[in-house]
Amino acid sequence: MKKGYQCLYTILLLVTCLIASPLIFRQIWKSSKEIEPTSSKKPPVIDIKNTGDKSTMTTTTNITDISTDYGMFQATTESFSEEQTTEPAPAVPETAFVKSDPSYFDDALFIGDSRTVGICEYGTLPNADYFCSVGLSSDKIPNEYINGYSIYDMLSGGNYGKVYVMLGINEVGNDFDYIMTYYNQLIENIKSYQPNSIIYILANLHVTQERELQGDGINNTNINALNAKMSAIADGEKVFYLDVNTIFDDSNGNLMEECTNDGVHVLAKYYTTWCDWLCLNTVPVETPEEITEAVSEITTESYSYNSDGYSYTTDNYSNNYNYDYNYNYDSYY
Repeated sequence: MKKGYQCLYTILLLVTCLIASPLIFRQIWKSSKEIEPTSSKKPPVIDIKNTGDKSTMTTTTNITDISTDYGMFQATTESFSEEQTTEPAPAVPETAFVKSDPSYFDDALFIGDSRTVGICEYGTLPNADYFCSVGLSSDKIPNEYINGYSIYDMLSGGNYGKVYVMLGINEVGNDFDYIMTYYNQLIENIKSYQPNSIIYILANLHVTQERELQGDGINNTNINALNAKMSAIADGEKVFYLDVNTIFDDSNGNLMEECTNDGVHVLAKYYTTWCDWLCLNTVPVETPEEITEAVSEITTESYSYNSDGYSYTTDNYSNNYNYDYNYNYDSYY
């Protein structure tokens, strides 16, 4: 009888194990999947230091995505060093103007209107050639003769290392597209006739605030707009743009009243200042050492305007201008 009970118990135990074992194994398997192995080493984390150029990264906090505000960075699985910098793209170099003495202009040709006439008559660059007249404009140049020569005679007959062009005040009230058609043609002709020359585009001088009120289109808004179109021709390699208004403007961007009598032209004594400024803003032809050798001292302190006049001195030249310079040719400049 005892043996019979033992057999029955054994059979019940086996049946119970067979029924319960799948449930037990399932629970054990589920528990093992929920337990992740721990690691003593934490994954690298990234923090962006907003330095303005968005180029510096350090590992400080744990993130898995980087804000699109820093568009140059994308979410990545790459590891980063403790500090990594990205070099910004190099800036386009500006023209390196150098200081030269007046001999730099010995092979220069100046083309322009009455302001250039002022440089010719009252400036300190006597060895340069000049093709200039009162009332000259870019559309008149093809048919203009000065001292019996046309602009094409000048360009084909000389060997110029530099050509300076200042035109526009006599046409600033006209259609700009019309003006620039002739102006661009002039620049292209200079390149063709003088392929080795440096071309300087000179900004048109501003007028005084009082002169703007005459309502004939000669105002600084138009002058600035035309200057901007002309400056766009400069490529920084063969053609360069120079804006002398930086030394003759008042705080409002108008020609200073004390520098002029007619609101359009500077007084005679300031053409020396103008020439000094041109000497400070030259492109080296060969090397800076050769160009600037034996250069006389020209400083911005010399640009002081007062009622006593302006004094300029070189080795063999001394003059004190105390007279006014004013054009009055039927409103042509």
